[in-house]
Amino acid sequence: MTKNIKIILTVIIILILVSTIGLYLNKDNIEVNRELNEDAVFLILVEGEKVASFTMTEIQELEEETFTATLDTSSTDPKKYNYTGVLLKDIFHKAEVDLEDKKIVAVTGADSYTVGLSIDKLLEDDNVYLTYKREGLALGTREDGGSGPYQLIIRKDQFSQNWCKYAVKADIR
Repeated sequence: MTKNIKIILTVIIILILVSTIGLYLNKDNIEVNRELNEDAVFLILVEGEKVASFTMTEIQELEEETFTATLDTSSTDPKKYNYTGVLLKDIFHKAEVDLEDKKIVAVTGADSYTVGLSIDKLLEDDNVYLTYKREGLALGTREDGGSGPYQLIIRKDQFSQNWCKYAVKADIR
């Protein structure tokens, strides 16, 4: 074998080992997120500590809104949809979370994708929603080919870049 082929094979083996170790170390977190997604439970954390959890029914009991937002992905043209959900700040209020000295909220999906938002953006009127319906229908889970049961939608995000599908928790810091 030439020296270049040996180097390439070594790099490939190292990458496989690192990926396997990463998956093993993250398996508990992935499993918890999957269960939250399947059970339609949304967790509220402050500085990484759980302070509340909400079921779909509890979230729907808050002031539900239907609004229009434009979904713009890299593989489709922009399209307007009607979404139904609640303002994320209203969920924090229901959980009695004090946002006064906080700077950021990180929303994480069942797939571990995380979106960080400033508290200022969160507190804007009619902006950051936790949604559960699109065009009047449940978002569905990842396994069903959906984007829920919850999806974080930032209404004023022109290109839909900071949205979070399969949302399972929010951590305020």
